[in-house]
Amino acid sequence: MTTAPAPREARWRPMRHDDLATVNDLARKLHPAYPEAPEVFDEKLRLFPQGCFTLQDADAGTAGYCFSHPWTRELPPALDRLLGRLPPRPDTYFVHDLAIDEALRGQRLAALLLPVLAAVAKCGGLEHMTLIAVNASEAFWRKAGFAVTADPTLQRAVRAKYSDEAVHMEMQLGAF
Repeated sequence: MTTAPAPREARWRPMRHDDLATVNDLARKLHPAYPEAPEVFDEKLRLFPQGCFTLQDADAGTAGYCFSHPWTRELPPALDRLLGRLPPRPDTYFVHDLAIDEALRGQRLAALLLPVLAAVAKCGGLEHMTLIAVNASEAFWRKAGFAVTADPTLQRAVRAKYSDEAVHMEMQLGAF
């Protein structure tokens, strides 16, 4: 008889500046095709700390992270570029990156963070969330309630910026 492995003790918490070195190491490991300079993550944390989280695992330490912030529905911010500032009149909440180490995937840890992100968005008066699905994650995001954005021009622009498999996705936050 086999037994299922015991669930790991992992939890999301607000990101701190002293997390950034570990987060950058994890980003290089998990997203080698989408590298971003440390100052890009540092700026996101400075501009919108309430949208930045780390996943802390009892065994592995920092095992995931999320950067998110208000934005506009037009073309999402470029990878590996400083934002400078957030838009004065955002109309969507952009999930820039939500990444979890392979060892902890499949435990619904990302799903635990989504209502938190929705609450942050709603506190800012936003009822819409967007993201770019990469690394074959479209099915995961569909299960989470996102749909492929219908705008073909936006989809072409996203594929040109990221990769041929990248997909711009969106969701209305009324369900959260």
